[in-house]
Amino acid sequence: MSHSSARKKVLNTAMSLAHRASHARSCANHVANRLGMTRSELLIKVEKESGSNLESPLTEEELMNAFNYMESL
Repeated sequence: MSHSSARKKVLNTAMSLAHRASHARSCANHVANRLGMTRSELLIKVEKESGSNLESPLTEEELMNAFNYMESL
């Protein structure tokens, strides 16, 4: 799946939070490749810098905070 397709699904509030988080992690693969790091390294960086976890966000706010931070890299 392309980054653009996965991104659209992350932003689709009709989907469950878990499903959207899964698509956010797919986006993380693309971003990590672009930055020359592993997805695991990127997810750690996102959590450390944004204070939000993309692996298992508990709220909409946490998902979007982490996702928007990752997208800004």
